[in-house]
Amino acid sequence: MKQKLTPLVLTMSIALGILLYSPATMANEDIKKDKDKKERKKSKVSSSRNNSSVKIYPDIIKRVMHVVAKENEGKDVDFFVFDLQGELIQHYKMKAGDHERITGLERGKYVFHVFCGDEETANGKFEIR
Repeated sequence: MKQKLTPLVLTMSIALGILLYSPATMANEDIKKDKDKKERKKSKVSSSRNNSSVKIYPDIIKRVMHVVAKENEGKDVDFFVFDLQGELIQHYKMKAGDHERITGLERGKYVFHVFCGDEETANGKFEIR
């Protein structure tokens, strides 16, 4: 009886192990994918397509946005950052090639407007996560 019982128990334990292992590994893979997505989406930038006056991009590690002024026919650029309620958060007056780091922002969504003289040359949104 012990010889017949041992292969049956062995077969059942292998089948049970396979059934329990598969969903667990799938769940772990989903968790890993979610963590990767969250790490990649620390900051997000959405801007107008005709953004010829500034380049704005997030810092990969810190909650900082980088703003670099492009050539604007020798004119200075005014870069404004507002919260969603319309309150002015930051203002930078930049010349061509200037590089500013927007720091000290809380998590949330912000709006930026770029003016070259009296003309608005770009606008958009960014999010600090």
